[in-house]
Formats: sequence, C-alpha cells, structure tokens
Amino acid sequence: MKTIIKSTLIFLILLYGGFTNAQDYKISVQNSKTSRLVLKNFNGSMPVEGYSGSEIIITADSGSFKTPERARGLKAVYPAGTDNTGIGLDVSNADNQVTVTCLLPFTRNTHYKVKVPDNVALEITSTCERSNDISVTGMKSEIDIKNCNDITLKDVSGPLVLTTISGDIDVTFGSLSSDKPFSINSVSGDIDITLPPKTATNLELRTITGSFYSDFDFSAPKENLKKVGGNVLNFPLNGGGFKFSIVTVSGNIYLRKGK
Repeated sequence: MKTIIKSTLIFLILLYGGFTNAQDYKISVQNSKTSRLVLKNFNGSMPVEGYSGSEIIITADSGSFKTPERARGLKAVYPAGTDNTGIGLDVSNADNQVTVTCLLPFTRNTHYKVKVPDNVALEITSTCERSNDISVTGMKSEIDIKNCNDITLKDVSGPLVLTTISGDIDVTFGSLSSDKPFSINSVSGDIDITLPPKTATNLELRTITGSFYSDFDFSAPKENLKKVGGNVLNFPLNGGGFKFSIVTVSGNIYLRKGK
C-alpha cells in the first residue's frame, strides 16, 4: 500500500512539475487574413495548430531557460539573434509578418507547441541538423514548408508548397478553397495525399523508383502514362482545375478519396 501511495505521489509531483515548467509567449495579430507567420529552425517535433483566436501562442513545455548563477548580470548571446521572449526565441513583427527564430543549438532538447489563428499564412523552414518532424493541423490559409524530415498535415485547405529531403509527406485535406497551384516534393520518401472526392484539379504525378496507388478513377488514355526512367502521369481529375504537382524521387505516391 505504501509503495502505491509513494508511486502516486511521485507521479503527481512530476505531472505538476510539467505544468509549472510550461511557458507561453503570445503575439497579437491585427489582421490575420493578411498576416504571415514564419517559423525557423525549431528542434525536434513541433506541432502547429490552427484555431479561431487572434493571438499566436508559443508554448515551451520542456527545457529550462533559467540563467545560471555565474551569468548573473549577463545576457545570453546567440548567433541567430536575441532572445526577446524568455524561452529561447527571437521574435520580430513588421509589415504583417511575424518571424520566430529558434536560437537554441540543435543539441539542446526543448519542445515547443504553436497555436495560430487558422487564416494566417504559414511558412516553416528547418535545416537538416535539426531533425525536425513538422505537423500542422486545422489551417485554412497557404502553407509553405521546407524541411529535411517528415511533414504531416491534417484538416488543411491550402494552397500548399511542401518540400522535404529525407522524409515522408502525409496530407489530409478538410476542404480545398483555393485555385492557386499546389506543389508537394520529397527526394527520399513516400507521399500520401487524401483529397475531398470531388476535387477538380490537373494532377501531375512523378516518381523515379516508386509507383502510384489511388482509389480515384484514373481512366486516362495510355499515352498520358509515360515511362522515362520512372513514372509520369498527368491527369485532369474530376474534369481538371488548379495545378497539383506531386513528385518523389525515391518513394511511392498514394492518392486517396476523403470522406
């Protein structure tokens, strides 16, 4: 019985400590429909969630930002900018663009979560040493991501420009409300896209060593399927519409019907 009570107390202490260590930094957005959020060089996994509010909320829910005793009277110096948030980030806000740069070295393990007004345009870039798996949910505006690892998007509307070097790309659309071009590229990884069933788009599918798989009806003329060191398929889905390019060098392309 004492062992159970002791274990419960330890769990509660750890749980409470996790909550108290979380730190938020908030940025007001004046006009989210014309605003852009740029996120640069975050470490590890970084979930981004769209919501119906008017603030960008960045939460550091792990890691310590306490100044060492020996550094009293000094300030932390980072090559990429100045920590003006208290959680290892440099934030600038000008001309309807908020730019947030993670200043911490890639060897330091700190976990951030980001909540964004869902109609803000989103841009995320991450260098390869960051090992950053990016996930985005519930965004209604354009998304531009350049990464070296996995990219996962759920309940998004686009338009999208996604690029990764060594990772899979998974995208599930809630709806499609744009006629701008879409582009999704992976050098080494599978691409898995779920589209609303009635999406009207001009598809351009390309892979060198992989294959195409879909539950859409691709009753295209044979001349549209070309074999030139790989597969190339151009197809007007549901009569055609905006351009949607999906390319992977070493991987398969999965195109699914959503609900």
